[in-house]
Amino acid sequence: MLLQFSVENFKSFKNKAVLSLEASTDKTLPMNLIETGKDRILRSAAIFGANAAGKSNIFSALTAAIVFIRHSNAMQVSEPIFSIIPYKFNSDNINMPTSFEFVFLSEGKKYVYGFSATQREVISEYLYVYNTSKASTIFERTNTNQYKFTSPDLKKILLPLTERNTNNKLFLATATAWNCEVTRTAFLWFERGINTYTTDSEQLLQQTAPIFENDTDNSLRRFTIGLLHEADININDYEFETKEVSREQFLQQVPQELRVLVSTLPTESNKQIRIETVHTIDEEGNKRNCNLALAEESKGTRSIFLFAPVLKRAFETGETLCIDEFDACLHPLLENYLVSLFNNPAINKANAQLIVSSHSMILMSQRYFRRDQIYFVEKDRKTGVSELYSLDEFSPRKEEDIRKAYMLGRY
Repeated sequence: MLLQFSVENFKSFKNKAVLSLEASTDKTLPMNLIETGKDRILRSAAIFGANAAGKSNIFSALTAAIVFIRHSNAMQVSEPIFSIIPYKFNSDNINMPTSFEFVFLSEGKKYVYGFSATQREVISEYLYVYNTSKASTIFERTNTNQYKFTSPDLKKILLPLTERNTNNKLFLATATAWNCEVTRTAFLWFERGINTYTTDSEQLLQQTAPIFENDTDNSLRRFTIGLLHEADININDYEFETKEVSREQFLQQVPQELRVLVSTLPTESNKQIRIETVHTIDEEGNKRNCNLALAEESKGTRSIFLFAPVLKRAFETGETLCIDEFDACLHPLLENYLVSLFNNPAINKANAQLIVSSHSMILMSQRYFRRDQIYFVEKDRKTGVSELYSLDEFSPRKEEDIRKAYMLGRY
C-alpha cells in the first residue's frame, strides 16, 4: 500500500510536491480507511485542478519513477535516463537532479525508498525499512558511487553487488537482479504492487489483453459482465481471441503510410486481438444475439470493459491503481460508482487503493470523500510552477459545499 509519494524538480513541479495517503485525525467516513497496526491509510484519493495546472504531471512522475525502477537493470551503460524531465523554466533547475520518494507497506513492513537522478546518472539513492518503530538503513548511495551500509552483515551482502551497478542504474534493481533478498520485497512492490494507467483504449488493450487471455476459469468474464451490468450497459457476454500472425500478415493490416515506420521494429511475430461484445436484442418478444467489435462501442463502454481486468486484479492483490483523467470517458455517476468500490471494505477486501485525477464535480463532495482524500493542483501563470495541496489544509466545515467554494476560488 502506498503511504506517500513525493517528487521535486519534475516537469512543472519545481518545488517538492507531496501526495499523502496517510489519514489525518478526521473521524468522518471510517469506511474509507485501512487500519493496519498503528497506520491509518486512505483507500482512495482524487486530484482536481484546471486544465494545464499539472495534474497529469503527478501521474507522469509516478510513471517515470516506476518504469525506471522496473527497467533500470536492462539499461545499457551509456544509455540516457529519458524519463527524467526537470523543470525547464529556470536554467539552474535544468542541471539539477529530479527527486522521487515512496513510502509504502509491503509484506507487513514499512519501507522508504527514494532516488535523485539527472538524464546522465543516478546521484543519490536510499532504502530504509521499519522492522520496529525506528527506521533501519538497508543502503544509502551518494555522489553516484558512494555507498553506505550501517551493519556489517548488510555490507557483506551488498558491497560486492555495487561493483555490478553502473552510474545510470538504480542499485535497488541491480541488487535484486543478483538475488539479493534484503532488496527483493521493496523491488517487487514496484513491479507488482503499484501501476499507472491512462484511459487510452489502445494502451489499455495492450496492458489487459494477457489477463483476458489467461481467464481459464471465466472468473474475469463474470466480473466484467457484472461490472457492465452495474453500469447499465446491455452487454451479456463477449468473445476474446488472439492469434499469432506473421510479420507480413501484420504489415498488411497497417495503413500504407505507417508501414515504413513499423517495418523498422524488431522482427518477431505479432499477436492479433479480436474482441467482440455480445448484445441480446429483444424485438417483439424475439430475442437474438448481435455481436459488435469492441471498437464499435462507445469510449465509455470500452474504458469500463478494458479496466475490468485491472479492477479485478487489484481487488484480489491489493494493488495501488493510479489513473490519470479518470473522467475522460465515464459518466459522473459511473465514476462515483467505481470509486465507491474501493471505499467499500466488503468488496475491497485486499485493501487496494485508487488514485485518480478528475474534473468531475460529483466526486468533489464530503459525502463521498474525506477532506484528506481530496487534492488540488494549481499552477502559477507567471512562473509555470505547479503546487499540490490537500483540502484538509483548509479545514472546511463538514456541511460546507466544497464544490461551490472551489468554483469561487477559495481553495
